[in-house]
Amino acid sequence: MAFRKLWTSSAFEGVGDEASRVVIPIIAVSMLGAGSWEVGIINALGLSAFLVLGLPVGVWVDRRRRRRLMITADVVRMVVVLSVPAAFLAGAMTIGHLLVCVALISVADVVFTTAHGAFVPSVVGKDRISDAQARLQSAASAVAVGSPSVTGTLLSAVAAPFVLVTAGISYALSALALRSIKVDEDIRRAREHEGFWLTARRGLSFTVRHSVLRGLFLSGMILNAATMFGSAALAVYALNVLGLGPAVFALLSTFAAMGGLVATLAAPAILTQLGIGRTRILAGVACVPVVALTPLAPGLPWFPALWLGVSAFGWAFLVVVISVAGAGIIPRIAPSGRLGTVMASNRLFVLGIMPVASLAGGALASWIGVQPVLWIWALLAGVSAIPIALSPMRSWTNFPAGFDSSSLD
Repeated sequence: MAFRKLWTSSAFEGVGDEASRVVIPIIAVSMLGAGSWEVGIINALGLSAFLVLGLPVGVWVDRRRRRRLMITADVVRMVVVLSVPAAFLAGAMTIGHLLVCVALISVADVVFTTAHGAFVPSVVGKDRISDAQARLQSAASAVAVGSPSVTGTLLSAVAAPFVLVTAGISYALSALALRSIKVDEDIRRAREHEGFWLTARRGLSFTVRHSVLRGLFLSGMILNAATMFGSAALAVYALNVLGLGPAVFALLSTFAAMGGLVATLAAPAILTQLGIGRTRILAGVACVPVVALTPLAPGLPWFPALWLGVSAFGWAFLVVVISVAGAGIIPRIAPSGRLGTVMASNRLFVLGIMPVASLAGGALASWIGVQPVLWIWALLAGVSAIPIALSPMRSWTNFPAGFDSSSLD
C-alpha cells in the first residue's frame, strides 16, 4: 500500500515536471523573444541547485524525515509555477520572473529528488530497489505519454502561461499522496551525527574512489552533458529553423514519453539478454545514430517533425534503458544511514554538469548555429559508453553477490 502511494506521488510529480519543463522554454521563446542563449540560461538554472546545493542537501536529507521534505518541495513548486499565470494576468511576466521561478523550482527539485532516492529503500527494502525503480520509471513514462498530448492541446486552446496550472495541480496531488504514506524511516539520532562537512567529504570521497560508482557517474555526466547541449538548441531549432508551432513542438514530447514507456517494458528482457554492462555500453553507442536524425531531419524524406519524433522516441528509449540498467546499484553499495549523502555526491557530478553544459550549449548555438550543437549532442551521447567499458561494470550480467562495497569510514 505504501509503495502504491509513492508510485502515485511520483507519477503526479512527473507530470508537473514535464509540464513546467516543456512550457517554460516555450513561453520564453514564443512570448518573450528568447533565443538560444536565454534558453540555455533557463535550462542551466533549472539544474543549477544540484551543482551548488546537491551535496549539502544530501547530508541534510540523511538527518531529516524524507517524506516531510518531499511534501514541502511539492508545495513550493506548486506555488512557484502558479505565479507565472498570475504574473501574465497582471501584465508583469518577464524573462527575469521566469528565471527566478526556474531557480526556485531547481532548489525544490534537489530536495525532492534526493529525499525520494533515500526514501524508496524505507518503503520497499534494499532487495527490491531495482524492481521498485523500474516500476516508478514505468509510472512516470506511462503518465508522460498522455501529458504532452494534454499540454499540446492546451497550448492550442489557451495562452501558454495558463498551461502551467496543470503543473501546479500535479504537484498538489503528489503532496497529498505522500501525506498518506506511513513508514519507519532510517534516520540517525542527533548524537550519532558526524560533523556536517566531514560527512559530506566522506560521501564525496567514497563516490570518487569507488571504481563502480566512478564509472557510473562519469558515464552519467557525459550523457547529461549531451542532453543539455541538445536542450539548449532544440527549441530554437524546432520553432525558428524548422518553423514548427509551439503545439506541435510540445506534442513531440509524446514520442519521447512513448519511447520511455516502451523502454520500461523492454528493459528487463534486454538486461536478461545482455546484462548490465553490455546494455549500458551498447545503448550509449546506439544514441549516436538516433540523435543524428534531428540535425539530419531537413534533408530526410517526408516531414522534419516526423524525424524529430522518431529521434525523440529512440533517445528516450535508450536513456531509460541506461537508467534502468544502473538502478539499485548505489543503494546496494552505500550504507543506508549515509545513502542520501552518497546519492547526492553522485548527483553532484551527474546533474551538476548539466547547468554548465546548458550554458555552453546555448553559447555555442549562438556562436556557430544550432545544428552543429545538435551534432555535439549525438557524439557526446556515444562517448558516455566509454567509462562503463573501462569499469568493472562492463562484465556484469547482474549485480554480483558479495561485491565489495567497502566502507565510508
